[in-house]
Amino acid sequence: MKRLQVLFFAFIFFVSCGNNENDTVQKSFADKSISNGRTTAKKFLFDNTKAETAGNADWVIDEDNNLAKRLPTPAQENINASTPETYWTGALSSWGIALVKQKQQVETLQENGHITYGDSKNMQDLSHYDVFIIDEPNIRFSNNEKSAIINFVKNGGGLFMIADHDHSDRNNDGWDSPAIWNDLMDNNTIQKDPFGFSVYKTNISQRSSNITAVKNPVTQGLQGEVTSLQFNNGATITLTSPTAKGLCWMNNYPQNNIRAMAAYSTYGKGRIVVIGDSSPADDGTGAKGNKLHDGWNAVGENHSNFFINASLWLAKLQ
Repeated sequence: MKRLQVLFFAFIFFVSCGNNENDTVQKSFADKSISNGRTTAKKFLFDNTKAETAGNADWVIDEDNNLAKRLPTPAQENINASTPETYWTGALSSWGIALVKQKQQVETLQENGHITYGDSKNMQDLSHYDVFIIDEPNIRFSNNEKSAIINFVKNGGGLFMIADHDHSDRNNDGWDSPAIWNDLMDNNTIQKDPFGFSVYKTNISQRSSNITAVKNPVTQGLQGEVTSLQFNNGATITLTSPTAKGLCWMNNYPQNNIRAMAAYSTYGKGRIVVIGDSSPADDGTGAKGNKLHDGWNAVGENHSNFFINASLWLAKLQ
């Protein structure tokens, strides 16, 4: 009888230990996909490795003492429906907070971070994210970074590309965002012109209501309709493949393959959205001393609809 009791308690101990270990493994796995206690969250990574805060730019969701940390502070878990964009400090704080209110998770790839895809040693490898957002890069991508970004999209990732006007070289290294984006698409080791468009190096300022009437998830998505885009010194997009579709064109231009102000496309299993100006995403707040302009909440515009619709589509949520 005593032997049976010993075997019984040994069995209970073994099962208990096994369950504890399994709980730890399950929790570790769940932590990778839970955002704010929500298992359905998608992960959005905002880049800050390409001088996105150089000069008068401030294209981050949050920075404290001029440092954009990986996780914005205060914690995004405490954001609710009434949280103002001033909860974080950055010209893209409205965008970041709006995504969290949509039950998504946001992070920043810090200034000293690395753009990789398939690197198990990099905790912020693109394979851990659903959407990569790069607002007006001012440093050229390396060959390895180009491959990482293109393969990320090819294998199902979402890429949000934001350019700015010609000669918008904010860090004076000889490269501006239109040239940097074109270099990514023209000079890589995977495929020339993978996304079916290029950035036309120009400088336009106008409010265009020349929006496509073709039903699509960006200008007619879950967040609401987009009726116009206001550019304050931006570039345009040239469509080079039927894969890419225009979303808005300059006023008085036909809706064909030139002078688009925004477009969307697919490549492999992934998706891409491109817009030629950083102004519509700018919420007018950021680091002290920067001269920013509120395009996100511009009177008469619905830019927030554009960026949230596009974000949800890139994350395959619509």
